[in-house]
Amino acid sequence: MVAAGLKQQLRGNRCYVSLACSIGSISLAAGSFLQIPNTTDRISFQRGLFLSSLGFIYFISLTDFCNKYLLETSHGIKFRKKYRLMMSDILDMTNKIVSAIQASFSFLVGLIVCKSTCSKTFVYASHCLMEGYGWFGTAYFMYDIWSMYQVHTQKIADKLKLMKITSSASFTPKPIANGQSNGGLYDKHIARTFGANGKRLKALAESTDTNGNDDMQHIRHHEDEIYDYDGETVQIPENGKWGFFKYLITHPVMMIHHIFVGTVGFLVVTYIRGGGHCIYSYMFMMEFSTPFVSLRSILSTLGLKETRTYIINGLVMLFSFFVCRVIMWPYVMWRYSVEINVTFLQAIVGLPIGCIFGILVLFLPQLYWFFLMSKGAMKVFFPKKSSSKHVPINGAAVTNGKSSALQNGSTTTKYTTNGSLKKSEITT
Repeated sequence: MVAAGLKQQLRGNRCYVSLACSIGSISLAAGSFLQIPNTTDRISFQRGLFLSSLGFIYFISLTDFCNKYLLETSHGIKFRKKYRLMMSDILDMTNKIVSAIQASFSFLVGLIVCKSTCSKTFVYASHCLMEGYGWFGTAYFMYDIWSMYQVHTQKIADKLKLMKITSSASFTPKPIANGQSNGGLYDKHIARTFGANGKRLKALAESTDTNGNDDMQHIRHHEDEIYDYDGETVQIPENGKWGFFKYLITHPVMMIHHIFVGTVGFLVVTYIRGGGHCIYSYMFMMEFSTPFVSLRSILSTLGLKETRTYIINGLVMLFSFFVCRVIMWPYVMWRYSVEINVTFLQAIVGLPIGCIFGILVLFLPQLYWFFLMSKGAMKVFFPKKSSSKHVPINGAAVTNGKSSALQNGSTTTKYTTNGSLKKSEITT
């Protein structure tokens, strides 16, 4: 008994080894910057590779710490049980936490460089911190692609596990102590499969209408689908496997954004180009909105959508995203046109083709994501009136309403745990 307790304690302390690696790598990176005598000095190629290596160590070890803390420590286990979180929920939350931390670093670097260089010259000033974090930060975007893929595959594994467990006729869902259904994968699956009395709901074909029947019935196509990283439903393959390259192909917007920012956005514009760091500092400050986007996703997973914190965070997220990611680029181009003494349109037309292409790759996804955010906010603050009935599921009132959407030439219906339409979860 004592040996088992000691083993559990040692297992719970493994996360702190990862934390030490994370702190050590970021400390070495900071020390590397302090060795540069002048802020205008260039970062050597060898130092850049060293910073990129430290970046990979930092983000990977930070992710490992968060995962092990939530999965192995006593506090993490209590937290998981309280909110009934599955492995995919933990991986998703960790991904959002690391994303928020990287975004905070990026914004801080952009702010420091902006204050240091923009007062001197808007176009030609340079700062070693911009180049250094360009090398360090590019590791994050490469790491994050793999991290999102891990979340994706774990969601498939957890969904298949739930389908296998709940398919048994003897399975009965445990009652919820506080009567509050959360937003994790387990609660979503149970709410679509069982009623408030614990009886299994009848699966309907997609074309079948419930006609307002109080016995809430779930649509059959939800049995083998998951909500992916960007909030869209994804069909689970028959063999339960989803290859890495297939994941890249089926998520083009996110992949183009990450690969472009991680290569061109961070390395080319800082190391190869050199100078112009005042302009690039605004690109770094675009990340100011990311922590609020991440917090929104975490609160949703914890089932806190009805709280004041979720609503306030959503408003701040929407405003900061609009200012930092939608308005920022036109403002920078206006500043640039003033600096070179031409009109706004002439400044844009006079840019090199590669520069215009880069701006479009960075700017257009922001418009798309802001549109999705605004659409979700409108549904929250201006919900459509529905004549559908409300049915309690797991102690929470659920609307037996539905929304049809044309998908691949057929009509599909989407539900969420609390009966509202599923909103897209946006990240950068």
